[in-house]
Amino acid sequence: MLNNYLELLESLVNIDSGTGDQEGLKQVAAIIQDRVTKVGFDFRILTGKDGSTHYLATRGSGARVLLMAHLDTVFPKGTATKHRFRIEGARAYGPGVSDCKSGVVTIVGALEMISQTKFPDLEIACLFNTDEEISSPGSRALIEAEARNAKMVLVIEPAEEDMVTISRKGIGRFDLQVVGKAAHSGSNPQDGANAILELAHKIIAIQNLTDLKAGITLNTGVIGGGFRPNVVPDYAAAEIDLRIVSPEQEGLILPKLEEIVKQQVVAGTSAKLCGGITRPPMQATVANLALFERLKLVAGELGLNLDKNESGGGSDANFTAALGIPTLDGLGPTGGGHHSEAEYLVIDSLVERIELLGMFLINLGNK
Repeated sequence: MLNNYLELLESLVNIDSGTGDQEGLKQVAAIIQDRVTKVGFDFRILTGKDGSTHYLATRGSGARVLLMAHLDTVFPKGTATKHRFRIEGARAYGPGVSDCKSGVVTIVGALEMISQTKFPDLEIACLFNTDEEISSPGSRALIEAEARNAKMVLVIEPAEEDMVTISRKGIGRFDLQVVGKAAHSGSNPQDGANAILELAHKIIAIQNLTDLKAGITLNTGVIGGGFRPNVVPDYAAAEIDLRIVSPEQEGLILPKLEEIVKQQVVAGTSAKLCGGITRPPMQATVANLALFERLKLVAGELGLNLDKNESGGGSDANFTAALGIPTLDGLGPTGGGHHSEAEYLVIDSLVERIELLGMFLINLGNK
């Protein structure tokens, strides 16, 4: 069984499928379509509001269970040729090998597993989106539409060892722009308005909104401005990342951000803030915890000791959890080095997670 799924994983990893790479994404989807239609699943294209293409596989009737994994990676065209799939010891390497192509293989493996016996009394829907790595702008509405009628959602993102994810932080992304007035830095600096200096004051104030105890973090991760050291800069900008653990924190932080933007320290400057919450928080609800306990029982029957994890990162699970639908994430195999050339998959965890997902679906369909 393992060799079969490693070969499938190799075929997916060796295709470039960065977000927006339509050719590569279609090739990956075609491989998945071939596998799932052979075990009785319908496979169709969904089109996002921005024209992006995503894929849905469905089979069965009864209570709906929605499985999700994304086909896109963060890697540019040519990476799959330069860094091809390889195995070294207990690990497999390659672009997207863990995030999230092993998750895709986990879904395919579980569908093939449950199709070998009486199909569970469920409607199983599998959504494979192609823009998760850029926060799912085109697929979010599709995800929410497919999830609304679901009994539960299982997101097959990479796992931390022996864990699944019951909560994730919400994410906000903002662009802060400051406009000043240019002047010669030596002859008449008094006539200028230094946009970079104003931005610096604002960055310090924004960073001071971080409250680690409350789970609120702000990070100014990208800055830019000016073009020569002897010119007072008339423009500066920053990109800001916000993480929150509850929806109420959005109403707490956003007014404070707006107030900082309005405050003027350097005379002659003005500022504008654009952006907002891109992924709402996935909270550790009673329903999520109950779903985890049910999964843990199945894991125990397979000899696996499963624990729960709370993540600071976001995923498509944030969208479905925010709708109030019981959601678990991180059901994929264990890996690490994500978004880098060192990305890896722990090979033994691939079969473990295929069997766990397959047995859980069978368990759900029998009760």
